[in-house]
Amino acid sequence: MRGKWALAAAAVLVLVVVGGAGGLTMRAFAGNTSTKVVTKNVTKFCVYVDRHNGGDSYGDVSVLPKYKNKTCIVGKRGPAGDSSVVSWNKTVANAPAPPSQKHGLSANYVDLAKVGPFTIRGYCALGEGVESYTDVISAQNGSSLAWDDESNYPASFQAGDDRRVSNSADGSSQSPSFVTEYENGEFAVASADQTTAFTGFAENGVYIQGADGPACSFTGYIVIEKSTA
Repeated sequence: MRGKWALAAAAVLVLVVVGGAGGLTMRAFAGNTSTKVVTKNVTKFCVYVDRHNGGDSYGDVSVLPKYKNKTCIVGKRGPAGDSSVVSWNKTVANAPAPPSQKHGLSANYVDLAKVGPFTIRGYCALGEGVESYTDVISAQNGSSLAWDDESNYPASFQAGDDRRVSNSADGSSQSPSFVTEYENGEFAVASADQTTAFTGFAENGVYIQGADGPACSFTGYIVIEKSTA
């Protein structure tokens, strides 16, 4: 059958698209020739038309010789999705002195994440050595926090409370340290009205980038629990 959408056997264009970590690999076969195209951005899709093995019709595809017989369909990039995961990878250059009365040691800090009435903060402290640890600070009375067997504050995580939610890394420039949660597992936090709730996991390091610093490193994430109400 001949017609606008009929393709002769010699002009059949077959596209094989293979996904991979580096993007898409597209192979186009027409007659005895083939073309391989590796794309790194899947928002742009290009078709190369074989003009050497033509047939009755190329369908409704219109190409110009000045573009080397290439036609591209370019899609508009959509808005970023709403992710429930907040992650961090931050450092503090130095651990200061002298000790403060509140912690029994002095500490520089960096805010790692802020969600609702809560701030997740990384402390870089100087005691007998350098100590790196992660806390959560509340700004709402009646909130809840749980981490290990002893750090459990149901409806008693009050505004201004600063609670530990990680194992601490203890070391020095000559003795680096990097710790995860081990058997303590994830921490969990919920506001008093439960409009904000999340679970999280924190890792802390001391001089893990070498003796020249930074002194403290903080990595981790939280998963925000979406309200279904």
